[in-house]
Amino acid sequence: MTGQSKHQRGVSMFIVLVMVMLSSLLVIWASRTALFSEMITGNDSDYQRAFEAAQAMVRDAEFDIMGTLADGKTECRSGAAYVGCRELAGGVFFPADEDDFQTLSDSLRAASPSCMRGICLGNDGTFLNSKTGLEAMQKVAATYGTYTGAKATAASNPLLMTGAGQAPRAWYWVEVLPYDVGAATTAGPAQRFAPDAGNPYVFRITAVAKGLKPNSMAVVQTVFVRKRIDS
Repeated sequence: MTGQSKHQRGVSMFIVLVMVMLSSLLVIWASRTALFSEMITGNDSDYQRAFEAAQAMVRDAEFDIMGTLADGKTECRSGAAYVGCRELAGGVFFPADEDDFQTLSDSLRAASPSCMRGICLGNDGTFLNSKTGLEAMQKVAATYGTYTGAKATAASNPLLMTGAGQAPRAWYWVEVLPYDVGAATTAGPAQRFAPDAGNPYVFRITAVAKGLKPNSMAVVQTVFVRKRIDS
């Protein structure tokens, strides 16, 4: 009986070791799964924050185009020295007629890239595909509230905040595209949503916001038209 008892104790030890090993593997698997889920949640949260910042940049650009402050109603600036939110000097402002557009074109064609203070001539958007291209465009972009006076706080979206010691993490560019108002000869969306004949321009807004995590970036692009709505 003594030999059989020792044999049984040996088998029990083997079973206990196997159970301990399986338990350890389960604990490791559970911890790695929890860590992976936390990483996914963190990345998604960071992207959503960047996406919301990019959307806010688009709205800020729309106010800039309309020439209003962040409330969307109050005129940015008044006086002969300003056009909307922009200074007349330098020729970089949103055009209201053909002469304005010619002035803008002359100013932007002399620049490389053909963009200044967030206002650009038409481009193909390839700058978003390269780090160097994006860095070059960031230098000629507009940041949140630069022209509309909008203010961001940490409670709203920290990616929009700019100031002393804070590098911008969100930018926008507006391409000014001439529109042939006479091209839409039949009633329909192309005619209904076309810009006014006296201001025949379409504005393509591109907003970019970088998250707090590396390689986290959101891009929002939309088209904006200044159109008088008759009541």
